[in-house]
Amino acid sequence: MSCLLVTGGYDNTLRLWRADNGSCQRSLQHADSQVNCLDISPDRQIIAAGGHTQIRFYEPKSASVAPYSTYEGHTNNITALGFCKTGAWMFSGSEDQTVKIWDVRYVIMCTVKPSASSESQAELPHQFPVTCAALHPNQEELFSGDQNGSVTRWDLRQNCCTEILIPVPGVSIRSICVSPDAQFMAAINNDGNCYVWRLVGSDITPLQVVPAHPQAFGLRCKFSPNGSKLITTSSDKTARIFDVANDFRQVATLGGHGSWVWDCAFSGDSNYVVTVSSDKVGRLWDTQGRLALELKGHQRAITAVALHDG
Repeated sequence: MSCLLVTGGYDNTLRLWRADNGSCQRSLQHADSQVNCLDISPDRQIIAAGGHTQIRFYEPKSASVAPYSTYEGHTNNITALGFCKTGAWMFSGSEDQTVKIWDVRYVIMCTVKPSASSESQAELPHQFPVTCAALHPNQEELFSGDQNGSVTRWDLRQNCCTEILIPVPGVSIRSICVSPDAQFMAAINNDGNCYVWRLVGSDITPLQVVPAHPQAFGLRCKFSPNGSKLITTSSDKTARIFDVANDFRQVATLGGHGSWVWDCAFSGDSNYVVTVSSDKVGRLWDTQGRLALELKGHQRAITAVALHDG
């Protein structure tokens, strides 16, 4: 499977798509919960889906449509998850006010018991519900955002907080991302503003505020794999692309959706991006803003997308 493109949402399913023609290849069961977030392991052997309290693992090449393993430990909605560079462990964030670190190898060894679950290897406590999290490229630090407007920097070697940034007190952080070259960190909030910091070693310096979606909720921000672009999504039914090297100047608006745009994912070459929306449609665009194809099949809002074509 050269390209793995998966979406999930409020119809309790995950769908795998062909990126060349937009046809649905498979539908996987995600019973009893919406899908809040998705990620794909670096070796493309695992699709991880975060829902209400559980993280479920699926095998893309398996004939089974059910998850083969489940992580239990969160007590509220899971809002973020991601694999480390090697795929040996992953992180998750939740409205239960924690970020957890999980040993993926434990569940892989327990796949003879499809219902096997594990305890997290570390827990990072917060004072407010966690809305998002992103791993630093050095794999030793993690940034998390919460509903009270804080961005917290964590040292994963010591499991401790090293810095707290508060762009606007009380305005929820909705998404955080770190550029692949570790030069920038961005966070978008409920005011529709995207805050950008410059990262130099252990120093974080405010760089600029990008008014990405005025008078709307910001929902997601992501850097492209080559670090040249930043995309944001919003309740204003659009996604917008910004040129990193040109002071984050807006270069494209993706305006074809009929409702909130919840998530997005870049292709490995940074030339294409997939967006998903409450309008039940996924859309593949080039980064100039031209629509390439649509992904139709979900029966309710699509809230998460993951793409691995590297």
